Amino acid sequence: MEIPFSLKHRLANQSVITGTAPEYPLAGIPDMINELKDWCGAKNDGVAVSYFFRQYALFISSQFELITQDGCYFSGPWQDLQFGRVQKFGYPLLETHADPALYIPIDTDKRFEAFRHVLLEQMEALIQAFRTHVKISPVILWENVLGSVLWFYANLEKRNPRRAAEDLEWLTDARNWQPIRKSYVHSLLGNSTLEQAVTRPLRKTCCLYKELPDFAVCTFCPAVK
Repeated sequence: MEIPFSLKHRLANQSVITGTAPEYPLAGIPDMINELKDWCGAKNDGVAVSYFFRQYALFISSQFELITQDGCYFSGPWQDLQFGRVQKFGYPLLETHADPALYIPIDTDKRFEAFRHVLLEQMEALIQAFRTHVKISPVILWENVLGSVLWFYANLEKRNPRRAAEDLEWLTDARNWQPIRKSYVHSLLGNSTLEQAVTRPLRKTCCLYKELPDFAVCTFCPAVK
C-alpha cells in the first residue's frame, strides 16, 4: 500500500522514516547496546537501553495514531525495523525506519488485533531481547513508551471521546495483554483521567535521562523530590 507524501511528512516529524535506509544505522542486539552508549554518552548499559525506548516511544505512539486516524499501521515484528542515529536541535537522537511494504490497512473492528501486535511483537519482544543482555526493569521501558501513548489519547479524547474511551478500556484490561501478566497502561494510569495523565506526574520510575550529558532532569521525574 502506497504511503501518501503528506503522511510521510507527518511521520518524519515523529522521527518515523519510510522508504529510505538510515544514514548512520545501529547494529543489531547486542552490538547495538555499545553503539547506543557511545551515541548518547551513557556510562552503563541500562541507561543506554532506557534512552533507546524514550526515542522508540515516538514510533509506538505513531502506530496507535495511524490505527486510529488512518486505518493502517506498520505490521511485522520489531526485527523488520531499522534504527538510525541523527543529530537534531543539537541532541543525539534516534529515528525508526519502517519499510513501506509493512504499511497495511486494517478494518476498524480489527484494530485491537493490531494493538496486540504492537504491544507484543514490537514492544514486549524487543524489551525481552534487550533484557537478555542488560539488567533493567521492564517497568522503566514501558513507562518510557506509554507516556507518549497516553499523550496521544489525551489529545484524541478532545476530538473523539468515545473512541478514546473504547481504546483505553481495552488497553487497561489485563486480559488483553496476555501472556504479559498485567496491563502496563493500567499500572501507569491507575484511577487518573487522561487529562490528569498529561498534566501531572504519573510514572513510578525514572527514565534515566538525568544520567546523560546532553539531557536535563525531567520535570516529572519521581526520583527528584
